[in-house]
Amino acid sequence: MLLIASCVTDRDANALSESAADGRAFAQANCASCHALEDGVSPNPNAPSLRRAAKRLPDWAIEASFERGVQIGHSMEMPAFVFEDGDIANLLAYLETLKEKD
Repeated sequence: MLLIASCVTDRDANALSESAADGRAFAQANCASCHALEDGVSPNPNAPSLRRAAKRLPDWAIEASFERGVQIGHSMEMPAFVFEDGDIANLLAYLETLKEKD
């Protein structure tokens, strides 16, 4: 049973585009301390999962928030954040894959 589950997980990871995979890695490194990446329970009870946030907010609002340093819905506990070249595009690509999963 575990072997089957690992094969499905590997296939799902390989199905991501390079940009979305980089976005997922970025989210894991920078967002997962507060936000669940998929639909799990977020470590911070006030932080929605990234999938829920991606489905709730329009693309333009998410992109604009990233460009301003992640401001939408974040309180003072959100650390200051500066994106490097390509980070926003990669993260948006990953969030798009979260919206597509049902």
